[in-house]
Amino acid sequence: MALKPIFILLVGVVLAYAEPQVGGQSSTGQLPGQLPGQLSGQLPGMLSEMEKESILKEQEPKPHVESALKVAEARIKNAFQLAQGNQISEAAQDLDAYLALIVYADTYARKALASKNKDRNNCLKKIEQAIFKQSRNMESVTRAMSLESREAVEPQIGEVKKIRLRAINDLLGGGHVINSSN
Repeated sequence: MALKPIFILLVGVVLAYAEPQVGGQSSTGQLPGQLPGQLSGQLPGMLSEMEKESILKEQEPKPHVESALKVAEARIKNAFQLAQGNQISEAAQDLDAYLALIVYADTYARKALASKNKDRNNCLKKIEQAIFKQSRNMESVTRAMSLESREAVEPQIGEVKKIRLRAINDLLGGGHVINSSN
C-alpha cells in the first residue's frame, strides 16, 4: 500500500524536471510553422518599413492579422507578376516574404487569441482563405523558379499547406478531424 504514494511522488518529480513544451515549442524554442531564423512573434525581416508599419499600427489581434494577410497578398501578387516577367530572383524574394507572413499571421493568431476562441477561429478562417485564394499564384511562381530555388522553398510551402490544414482542422472539429500527418 505504501508504493502508491511513492510512485505518485516519483512521477511528480520526473514531470517537474522534464523539459516543458508549452505552446508546442520544440527544445530549440522554435514554434511549429516558424521559419528558421525567425523569432516567435517577430515580423519577417524582409519587409519594407512601410509594410511593417502598416502591420504594427494595428494593436488589436484581429486587425493585426488582417493587415499581415493584406501585405502577404500584395507580396504574392507581385511575385506572380515578376515571375511572368522572368524576374525570378525578385519573385523568389516576394514568395519568401509571403510564406514568412503567413507563418507569422498563424503564430500571432494562435498566441494572441488563445483564450478568445471566437476571434481566433475568425482569424484562422481568414488565414485559411488567404492561403487557398493565393495557392495558384504560389504554385505558378514556384514553377517559374529554377530547380535549386524550388527545392529551397518546398519545405516552407509545405509548412504553409500544413498551416491551412491545421486551420481547417481547428475550425471544423476543434483539432480532432484531420489526424493524418500529410
